[in-house]
This record gives sequence, structure tokens and C-alpha cells, in this order.
Amino acid sequence: MYVLLLDVEGRVLEGFLYGGLTLAEADSVRRTPPVHRDLFDDFLYNATIVAVGEGDWARFPIACRGYLSAIGGDLHRPPPLMPPDVAASVADILSQFRQRKPGDPLVAGLGRITEHQYQLAHRLFYELGGDLGDGIHVAGLRVYSKMMSARIGDGFVHPAVGGRMWGDVPAGPPHLPDSGRDVTILDTIEALSAAWRTSPADRPAIERTIVDHAHTLGWRNDNPRTAEASLEPWPAEIPGRCVDPD
Repeated sequence: MYVLLLDVEGRVLEGFLYGGLTLAEADSVRRTPPVHRDLFDDFLYNATIVAVGEGDWARFPIACRGYLSAIGGDLHRPPPLMPPDVAASVADILSQFRQRKPGDPLVAGLGRITEHQYQLAHRLFYELGGDLGDGIHVAGLRVYSKMMSARIGDGFVHPAVGGRMWGDVPAGPPHLPDSGRDVTILDTIEALSAAWRTSPADRPAIERTIVDHAHTLGWRNDNPRTAEASLEPWPAEIPGRCVDPD
């Protein structure tokens, strides 16, 4: 099953409504990101789902097929506000993806994924998440965290909605100090998300704090010189409206 982030964000927003958010308040936190960025983030969300404990390795080839089909195989154009080096790494990995053919063996115990596809998943997790010696699942969790923090920091999801998704990874690996701030920040974001839901008067300050955390992480943190030279801040928009700068 291929999951769209906009659907997940919609379910989070629906949960806020049941929790007491008014319809007008719900309208104010909606966002409509550029389609290409949505597709890219959808891919990373589905590709790393095994790392947050919400699926098995079979979701990785599903994620690859879904993204390649959606963009028509065109891997050359970076998604909006995505650093070129990150987009290039993903493009190189996906350019080597092969569908399973009859007779291709599956990796024992990991679901419907071939050895070739499993090695590409390792490349994606370690190239984007870094190898800190804490295992492939934690590397994948770092990729998930970078994707969500960048999505918030770039203004493509409201910090309350994005923060809820960013920190809500209870089935994932432990958040150990040696796994880096992309992982250790998750408990803080979870607490901020809970406070946003229960303390309406504090919401503006909590939203700013989540965005501040997001701006220190995401993809730009990996290569600040490349990011600062190539990316302009996302323009302020009326909530719910967004224009692709390309």
C-alpha cells in the first residue's frame, strides 16, 4: 500500500477537530504544497516506514515504483526547495531500481523485497541518514526525521500537524544520544505536539518553537553552504495557498 502524506496530514487534522479545534482554526492550518515536493516526500515516507515500525521492507519497492510512476521516470529536476545533492542521491539510487522478475529470490524474513532492492534501501538510508554505527533502522529514522523537519521548515505543512507526525514514532528504534539530533529531537517534538493540543493559549509560541527546531535540521543542515547558496526562503502565503517557485 502506497500512503500519501496529504492523507495522513488530513487524518491528523481530523483528529484535532475531534479534540476541540474549530472549523475556522482547522482551515488556518491547512497547506497545499507543490505537487513534486509532495511526491518526493511521499516516497521518503513510504520508503522509511519500516524504520518507524509501521510496515515491513516490502514497502520500499512499493515506494520506488510509486514515485517513478508518478513522475514518469524523470529524475533530473529537483523538487522545490530540495538541496541538489540530496535530490541527486535519491535520483541515482532510483535510477538503478529494478522490478522483481520471475525467479528473483526474496530476502528471507524481510517480506517481498529482493536482495538488489534491499541494497538500494541500505544506500538510501545511509546516504541520506548517515551511518553512525547504530544500524539501518536508526539511519532510516533519521531520514524520516529529516523529511518531516524539512517539510515543516519549508512551510509545506503547519507545525502543529507536521509536529504531530514528526514526533509520533513510538514503534521506531530507541532515541539514543549517539544517534544524533535528528533522533533525539523526536521526544521534544512529541512533547511540544501534546502541549499544542492541550494548551490553546500557548499555541503561537509552541508553533514557533517547532519551526525553530525544524530550521536547524532537515536537509539544509547536512550541507549548509550548498543549501544557502541554492535555496531561497519559501515566500509567505495565505494558509492553504502555495505556489511552486519554479
